[in-house]
Amino acid sequence: MEASRGICKGTIGHKSKDLKARQNGNPPEVIAYADKANERLRRKYYKMIRHGKKKNVAVTAVARELACFIWGMMTENISTV
Repeated sequence: MEASRGICKGTIGHKSKDLKARQNGNPPEVIAYADKANERLRRKYYKMIRHGKKKNVAVTAVARELACFIWGMMTENISTV
């Protein structure tokens, strides 16, 4: 839940200098997977808020989907995103 709250605060498609520095040296397919996940989760959150969902409901939905992305990374199921 804490991680999903952090995801929901950002702008869609924006990467900070700190994030770019942390991603430096990682394989490009992992960075692409993380970027897709980040963008999808932020879009989901803002879409739910625009449609009148409460913030806690939207954050919980993002947390559930974030867990799926983490599972995908752990099982190396990267190509299905």
